[in-house]
Amino acid sequence: MMYTFIHTDGHPPVPMSSKGMATLERCCLMDFFLSLKHTQQKQHNTTHMEQQQAKGSFLMRLVLSVSFLSTTLAPLTMYGADGMLKGRVTDKTDGEGVVGASVVITGTNIGTATDINGNFVIKNVPAKQQKVSVSIVGYAPATQIVNVGDGQTANVNFTLGQTTIMASEVVVGAALYKQDRLSVPVTTNVVSKEQIRQEPNPSLDQVIENVPGVTINRSSGYSASALQIRGSNTFQGGGIGTRVNAFYDGFPINTPETGGVLWTNINMNAAERVEIVKGAASTLYGSGAMGGVVNVYGSLPDKFEVKAGVSGGFYDAPPSGDNSLYRKDYTPWFWNSYVGVGNKNGDVNYSLLYTHSDNDGYRKNSQTLLNDVKFKLRYNIDSKQYLQLTSFYSETTAGYVSTWPYVISFIPPSTIKYTPDLTRAYDLADPVYNDDTVTRTDALVGLNYVNLLSDKLSLDARVYYTRNQYRIDYNPTALGQNFPSTPGPLFGFVYHRASGAFNENKTDRYGAGVKLDWRVNDSHRLLFGVDGNIVDLASTQYAPVATAAGVFGNVQEKNAALFVQDEWTMADKLTALLSVRYDSSSVDASNVSYIDYSTMANLPKTEAILNKSVDAISPRIALNYKAEDDLSFRGSWGKSFRAPTLAERFVRDAGLFMGNPNPALDKETMTAYEVGMFKQFSDKVSLDVSAYLNDYDNLIESANISKTFARPVVFHYENIAKARIWGIETNLNIRPNDSWSFNVGYAYMNAINKSYKAGNATLDANPDPRWLTYRPEHTGSASATWNATKDLSLTTNARYVSKYKSVNTYTNPTGTNYPGGFIVTNAIAKYKVSQNVSVSLICNNIGNVQYEEAEWFRAPGRSYLAGIDLKY
Repeated sequence: MMYTFIHTDGHPPVPMSSKGMATLERCCLMDFFLSLKHTQQKQHNTTHMEQQQAKGSFLMRLVLSVSFLSTTLAPLTMYGADGMLKGRVTDKTDGEGVVGASVVITGTNIGTATDINGNFVIKNVPAKQQKVSVSIVGYAPATQIVNVGDGQTANVNFTLGQTTIMASEVVVGAALYKQDRLSVPVTTNVVSKEQIRQEPNPSLDQVIENVPGVTINRSSGYSASALQIRGSNTFQGGGIGTRVNAFYDGFPINTPETGGVLWTNINMNAAERVEIVKGAASTLYGSGAMGGVVNVYGSLPDKFEVKAGVSGGFYDAPPSGDNSLYRKDYTPWFWNSYVGVGNKNGDVNYSLLYTHSDNDGYRKNSQTLLNDVKFKLRYNIDSKQYLQLTSFYSETTAGYVSTWPYVISFIPPSTIKYTPDLTRAYDLADPVYNDDTVTRTDALVGLNYVNLLSDKLSLDARVYYTRNQYRIDYNPTALGQNFPSTPGPLFGFVYHRASGAFNENKTDRYGAGVKLDWRVNDSHRLLFGVDGNIVDLASTQYAPVATAAGVFGNVQEKNAALFVQDEWTMADKLTALLSVRYDSSSVDASNVSYIDYSTMANLPKTEAILNKSVDAISPRIALNYKAEDDLSFRGSWGKSFRAPTLAERFVRDAGLFMGNPNPALDKETMTAYEVGMFKQFSDKVSLDVSAYLNDYDNLIESANISKTFARPVVFHYENIAKARIWGIETNLNIRPNDSWSFNVGYAYMNAINKSYKAGNATLDANPDPRWLTYRPEHTGSASATWNATKDLSLTTNARYVSKYKSVNTYTNPTGTNYPGGFIVTNAIAKYKVSQNVSVSLICNNIGNVQYEEAEWFRAPGRSYLAGIDLKY
C-alpha cells in the first residue's frame, strides 16, 4: 500500500539527483518524501490511525471553527476513490530507478514520491483524463497525459534525463503555488539547500549575494545592511524604505517601522531553500514589493534526525600599509555552533534548531553575538487538512559601527572638505563611537491552516504575530560625550550625547490572511486573497509628536488588502497570469511636530500630515509561451506601489546624523515591463535571460537639507518626481558531467533620476549627478564546483560590483573612495568523513581585497574558517 499525501503548504518538493543509499541520505531535502518505514507503519496501523484521525479531526475542526469561522462554512467534500495510478521513473542513461522523484497529478494536490526502485503508486485519482508531472533536482521535468478509469489502475512510466539544477527547479513564489521552471511567467531565482549549506552558519545576505540583479550594501557587523533587486533601493538609514519584501514560510519579516530587513541577522541553518522573485510583485505581496520578494522556506525532516555543527575561524591581517590601531598585534576570531532535532512520526512533523554565533569583528566595535531558535511543526488533521506552526526567536548584540577616520576642514568661502585617513580604515571616525552598541530582538509566531475543500478548491488561512525591538546605546559612561571628541576651531562640537543616551524602537505587528485556490476548469485557476495587519510602534526616533531624548512616542499603522488572480490557459502552449490587488495604508496621526535641525536656529515646527492615508491598485499581466519542451518565453507588465514607512514619515534622530520629518511625503509607484527567455540547450546547459524597464513615480529617497556648516548633514525623505531603471540579466548553468558544475551570472543596470535639477550641493558633486545613488552599473558572479571524489568537493566563487557613479553623503567629482569597483573570490572544500560526519575548510576573500559596499565602511578582508557537521 502506498500512502497518498497532500503538499499544499506553498513549499515545493525538492527532489534528488543521485541513486541508491547515497540518494536516500539527501531525502531530508523534501518535506513530502515518504520513507519506507512510514509506509510500513501505515500498513500495520491503518485501523488505529483512522480512529485517531477521526478523533483529532473532530477536535481540531471544533477549534478551527472559532479561529477561522468563515472558512468552516464551506462543506468538506472527499476525494472520490475513483482509480489508481502506478508506474516507474527511471534514468535514461542507465535505466536504474530514480529515488525520491515527485509524482503529482497536475492541477491537484495529489501526489507521492518514488521508492528506492523508482516505483510509485497513487490512489484515489479522479476518473478522467489526467496530466501527470514528474520532477526532481538534477533531472529535466516530464509530463504525460493518461486516462484513469473508474475503479481501474492506469500505468504510466517516465524516463528522465539528467540536467542542470536550474532547469529542474520548482517555483512557488511567482504565482503563490507550485510551477515548474519552464512555466514561470516572471523572473525567479532559487537557491537550493546544497547551496545554502556551502558555508557553515550562513546568513541570508551571504546566501543570495551572488544572484544576478541582487546588490547588497553592508556597513559591518549587525549595524546596517540594505538589499536591492534591480536597483530598487539605495543605502539609506541602514535599510529604511526597502523596496524588497521578505517572508519566512509565507510570514513577513520586514521590520514594520522601517520596512527594512537586517539581512546579515537572519540565520539560515534551518532553511530548506530561498526564492527571489524579481520585478513588480505588489500585486501579490503588497506595499514594498516593488523590486521583488525574497521567500525563505524552513525545513522539516522526513524521519528522525539529530544534527549539530561547530565552526571557527579568524580574520587575516590587513595589507602592510594599514596602520589601524584596532588591528595592531591583534587577531579577531569568530565561532559558530548549532544543534537541532527533528522527526516525522505519523501525522506530526517537527524541527527545532538552536544557533549560537560569537564574532570579535574585523573592525573596531564590529563585534557580534547571536542566539537564535527556530521551531516548525506540522500536524496532519486528516488527509485533506493540516496545521503548520512557524516560529523563531532571535537575540543579537553588536557594536554600532561608524565610518573610518576622517578630518573636516573648511575651504573658503563655503566649502566643507572631508579627508579620510585610509591608513586606518579598520578604526572608527572618532573615539566617541568606540562604546556604542546595538541590541535587537526579533520574533515570529505564525499559524497556517490548509484545507482541501474539494479536488478543485483549497483554502489557506493564516494568523501571525511579530515582535521587533531595536536599541542603540550611544553613551554608557557617566559623563557626556561629544563629536568630535576634540573640537575644531570652526565647528566646536557637532553632536552631544548625554550619559545613558539611547534610541529604541518597539514594534508589535498582528496580521491575518485568507487565500482560496479554485481550479474552475482546465482553462482557469482563480486565486482570491484577503490580508491585513496592525502595527503598534513605540519609538524615540519615529513618532509624530516631538519628545525629549529617551522618551517614547507612539503611533499606529493599519494595512488592509484584497487580491484576485487568474491563471488562464489561452492555448496549448500559452498561459496568462492576470492579477490585481487593492491596498490601503493609514496612520493614526494628523499632525507632526519636530525641531528643524537644518538651521542653527533649531526652530520647533508643527505641520499637518498631508497623506496620512494612502491606497493603490496594483495590476499585473504576465504571459508564458512554452515554445518547446526545453524553451519558454515570458513577458509581463505591472504596477507596484509603496506607502511611506513610519521611519520615513517621522525620522528625527539617526545616530550619527539628525533627521527632519516630512509631513508632505506621499506614496511612490512603479510601472514595470519585462521580457525573458529560459532555454535548456541540452541536459547539461541551461540559460535564463531577462530584460526589464522600471519607471518610478514619486520615488522616495533621502536628501541632505542642511543649511549650516555647524551641522554638516541633516536629512529628510522626499518624493523624487520620476526615475527610470532598466537593465539586462543573464544566468548560465552548465554541468558537463557528474564531477563538474559551473554557474555564471551578469547584470547590467541603467538608473537615472529623470527629474534631476542642479541645486543640491551634495548630489551635484557626484561624477554623474543624474545617476541614482548606490546603483552599480555592472554586477557579476561566477562559481565552479568539482566533485573530486564521491566524498570530496571543491568550490570557488567570485563576485564583481562596478564602482558606484553616485552616492549620497561623502561626494566628490572624481568618485574617489566611492564603494564598489571590486572582485572578491572565495574557496570552499567539503569532505565527507563518514555517513554522518563532514568537514569543511573555507577561505573568504582569497586576495585580501580592500573594498567597500557602503560609503567609508571597510568590508572584511581575508578570513579562514573550518567547520564540522554531524547528522544522525
